[in-house]
Amino acid sequence: MPTSQAERLLSLFTSADRASAIAGDLTEERDHRGPIVFWLDVVRTMSALWTRAVTDAPLRVLMLALSGCVLLVGPAFVGIAAIALFPGAIGSPVGWSGLSLAWCAGALWTGASLVGCAPSRGLAACATLALVGETLLIAFLARAPVPELPMVPLVIAYATSLAVPPLLLVGGAIARRRLIFRGLSTQEHHR
Repeated sequence: MPTSQAERLLSLFTSADRASAIAGDLTEERDHRGPIVFWLDVVRTMSALWTRAVTDAPLRVLMLALSGCVLLVGPAFVGIAAIALFPGAIGSPVGWSGLSLAWCAGALWTGASLVGCAPSRGLAACATLALVGETLLIAFLARAPVPELPMVPLVIAYATSLAVPPLLLVGGAIARRRLIFRGLSTQEHHR
């Protein structure tokens, strides 16, 4: 069971055959080193596969990540427009739910779109965008002055903005799994 889960995770960044081989090697070591070390090795290997995808074609991954950023900004503006349509609801949590819904759906869509456009490098671009986005959001939250908005909308906006990068990865992972299910390997789309 852990082998198949590790295979599924590793196949997000490499071909299914290669993921199966890597998961098999890690499983052999699992008996000697334990399950915690096994999962740490899976995470470490996924990180290495992501780094390799980025360093193999840094310009392509950067361009994909930038286009993903542009795609991600669109739903945020739709959510802000939803709030601006009803200025009386700015202070209530209901007014901010439109922003949250649009932004979360946009993150899933952006991740799936990046993987759909570039199956071999799309998830690497999603991971890069998620890492940079989450880092910038945390830095902004740490350095931002206390705003004049009521506290409830502020908490909703911050919680949504912190949830967007993981949702971006989930959207990319869902699209990648669908491609694998259809039989399209990374090797076929590698350019």
